[in-house]
Amino acid sequence: MPTAQDAQLEFSEFETQVFGAERRALVVTPTARIRVGRSRLTAPAAGGKVSGVDAEVVRRLGEWPKPVDVVLLRSWGGDESRSWGFDPDLRADEVDVLAYAIMRDQLAFFRDVIGLGVFALVATDLSAREFDAMLRATTRLSRELSGRAKSGSATPDDEVDRWILEHLSLWTTRPYDEFVLQGLPELFALVDRHRGRLADLSAARS
Repeated sequence: MPTAQDAQLEFSEFETQVFGAERRALVVTPTARIRVGRSRLTAPAAGGKVSGVDAEVVRRLGEWPKPVDVVLLRSWGGDESRSWGFDPDLRADEVDVLAYAIMRDQLAFFRDVIGLGVFALVATDLSAREFDAMLRATTRLSRELSGRAKSGSATPDDEVDRWILEHLSLWTTRPYDEFVLQGLPELFALVDRHRGRLADLSAARS
């Protein structure tokens, strides 16, 4: 029976040849108008657990019949009724708090997909509002984790999370079709430069 998450997400596969090698992406597209608002601001931290929607992505990755190199998370599925974003009523300061909460709680999701052999996650089709907020949140988290490393209080997960924020999670305002044509070769070149480190992280999380 389809779950609530199934009703909001569509999963498809994209295959291409890049630098003479076959590459595969799992494409996740919203099938509903998903807006994240103030209720998320008052929700408790996930505490190392992935959200229901993220858990559905992890489940699909684990069940996918072929290995997946990257996950492409689309924020726009063709029209407003198939899109993801922040509630337009949020103030600028609320948007920053929300973006930070999302990135903080999604680190568990990123660790899980590394354990499944995924080498990059890219969110495409973002508006400037979402892109800028997520980039600020990523920078803030990276600095916090770097601070823990310098003080000697970092945990093993902190070290993985810092590497993920710097190399694995990517955000772009490019439309999905444009990114596939122009961004994927550059993305896979980046992946190949870090493939050894990613393989080590994948083995550690499996």
